[in-house]
Amino acid sequence: MPSVEEGFKVEIDEALKVELENMRLLAGIKTKKKKKKKAKKAKKKKGLKLPGFKAIKDIDKKDLLVQLI
Repeated sequence: MPSVEEGFKVEIDEALKVELENMRLLAGIKTKKKKKKKAKKAKKKKGLKLPGFKAIKDIDKKDLLVQLI
């Protein structure tokens, strides 16, 4: 009995899908297309907002301390 019910459910679902497609065609409604997901871009690491930071950002911290002394 359960296998027969499953068969009926599958047949009814397919028939309903066909009828919905026919109704859409008669009404002139287009089906929605699925949108593709965009890949996330890696964010660029920003430096500190200090005057002259661009000039010293590549220098090692120990070297900067030596220059201060």
